[in-house]
Order: sequence, then C-alpha cells, then structure tokens
Amino acid sequence: FPVTIRHRVLYTMKNNYQKYLKNSNRYNKLVQKIYDENPWINLPPEYNYFFRRNILRLLIRLSRYKVICRQLRKNQSCLEIGSGSGVGAFFLGQFCKKVIGLEVKPSEFNEANILNKAKNVKFFKQDFFEFPQKNKFDNIILLDVIEHLTLPSAKKMLKKIKAHLKPGGCVFIGTPSKYSFPYQSEISKAAHIKCYDQNEFWSISEKIFKRTLCFSMNDEVLHTGHPKMSWYYIFICFK
Repeated sequence: FPVTIRHRVLYTMKNNYQKYLKNSNRYNKLVQKIYDENPWINLPPEYNYFFRRNILRLLIRLSRYKVICRQLRKNQSCLEIGSGSGVGAFFLGQFCKKVIGLEVKPSEFNEANILNKAKNVKFFKQDFFEFPQKNKFDNIILLDVIEHLTLPSAKKMLKKIKAHLKPGGCVFIGTPSKYSFPYQSEISKAAHIKCYDQNEFWSISEKIFKRTLCFSMNDEVLHTGHPKMSWYYIFICFK
C-alpha cells in the first residue's frame, strides 16, 4: 500500500470505539508513536508492531485462529466480533461457508475491505450491541474483545451472543489472563478494561450458556494446565 497518513488521522479521531479502551488518550498517543517511528509500514498498529519487532507474536495470534478453524465445518456460518483488519476472518473463511466480520474502528474496517478478496467474507462497520437480532450463526468468534468491556457490558454481550446462535451453535472466546496484565505491552494496558481469572469467567459463562469448556494457551500450545500460569484463555461455549 502507498505510504499515507490515513491510519494516523483515522485512529486519533474521536469515534464511538473509544469507550472500549481503558485509557483512550494514552492509547491514541501510543498508536501515533508507532506510525511516527514507522511511516513505511502502513498497517493497523498491532500488525505494524508485529512486522517491525515481533513476528513471533503474529504466529501466536494466528495459532488462536487455527484452534478455532479445526472445529469448523464447511457448511457453517461464522460471525467474528471485532474482526479488526480482517486477517482472522480470511483464515476462518477457508474453513466454513460464510464469515461476517464486525468492526467498530473505521481504519481497521477500511483495511479489511482493502485486503478482502474472498467472496465468502464480508465486513460491516458496526457495534455488535446494535447488530440486528434476526441474524443467526453456527459459530460466533471473539478473540481479544471481551477484555475491552466492563463486567456489566461483558455479561450483556454474552447474552446477546447466545441470542444470535443457531440451535447447537458454538461460541469461541479468547482473552488474555489477568495474570498476564503486568507483562502486556503499554498499548494493551491502555486498551484493556478488564482481564479475567479463568474460573471467574467460567462462572459468568456457565450462567448464560449450556456448557463452557476452558482451555489455556501459552504461545501456540493449547492445554488444560494451571490457569494462573497461562498467558491466554480460550473458552468454548455451547447453546
């Protein structure tokens, strides 16, 4: 892509996604710094950082989608909440019939549409809380989303997600553990509102869904080991 200031302008605008950030002023300053340091990498800030300093983190991020893709069927539909620049949605689209991605950040929504060449993947710039109730899906995916919500909003989101599931539907939720927070990047600390203990989130989910399975992740490894020593959690919820 040509080098522009497109991302810088769009990211620092006051949009409704600011409510999903713990400290929006600090977050915007950190994003601005990324583009000031790397004007030649015209990507969303997270992927800008991955390619510049830590491609290993990119592989770890994609491994989370790999876990989910292995559980999908070719005739199923998927909704991804917080689809970002669309990389994960493209991944999902290779394993199922249809993917809808919802994103509230205008710049990442635009990036996803620029990148998108898949006929079975579509993106909408929309807040999930305003998503029409009539839309139903076999699978709903939200990776690195729930930590951007307050506890009351997270509970509200889980209830709305359940309403969008088809019978027998499945939800995949990925979120960093509360024990990883001190070691997270500064931009993550500025963005994350609430991180969870595994049992804490399980107890919330169990009151909404029929059953919730809990897994931990350290790098690309999915396991059922001691959750307090895990960087990331994956929850699979059933209607």
